[in-house]
Amino acid sequence: MEKNEREKRAFLLEMTTDAQSFIRHGKKEKALECYEKILEKYPEETRAIYGKGMTHYEFDELQEAMKFFDQVLALKPNDIDSLYAKGSVLSNLGRNEEAFDLFNKILALDKKLSFVWLAKGYTLLDLEKSEQALDCFEKVSELGRSNDALTGKGHAYRKIEKFKEASKNYSEAIKLDPYDPEALFGLGVIEFENKNNKKALEYLYKCVVQDDDNADAWKVLAELYKILNQEDNVKIALDKIKELESS
Repeated sequence: MEKNEREKRAFLLEMTTDAQSFIRHGKKEKALECYEKILEKYPEETRAIYGKGMTHYEFDELQEAMKFFDQVLALKPNDIDSLYAKGSVLSNLGRNEEAFDLFNKILALDKKLSFVWLAKGYTLLDLEKSEQALDCFEKVSELGRSNDALTGKGHAYRKIEKFKEASKNYSEAIKLDPYDPEALFGLGVIEFENKNNKKALEYLYKCVVQDDDNADAWKVLAELYKILNQEDNVKIALDKIKELESS
């Protein structure tokens, strides 16, 4: 390896390591400065452009993040990291059809990426295509990441009203992570539908403790509190829903 290349690699490693440290400590501007230093020396270093995008992504600045992923893709149209990151942004923005197309593009490049199959599955759930989503989660399992797919499978089975299979997958997810908010939500909804109000309340309360922004969980909790005549808690749930829907 030539001296210049060694120096470049060392510089990139130092700057990207510093940037990640700043991100962990909530120092967005300092992280961005690290990537700017890289780009001052190497203007088309796509890892630094991607890093700027991910910095904005970590701080929930999704539109700004996507600008940088698009910059990378203008230079490298098949850059998998940027395609995936852009797909994640689009999914978070509710632009699921566009996200779906990007995940398909990645899988056309490499069909063995389990994390992309997983993302595609969740996108299909958002598109109300649960059977197709289930196929994606099965593919994740085939690729040796079955634990990652448990909650997704639970959602897919629940939406096609195969509640026994849904409960089994959610329960397996809870065994691996007792604080998995999505699995707790799924089990809570199933117990609510079965009129097991005590168990539903237990699961849904644990869900919102872990994920305070889960509007769907708060909506079911509001209904459950009404049934249980817990008026103070009904107001808390409705206020939270209003807050989330206005943000």
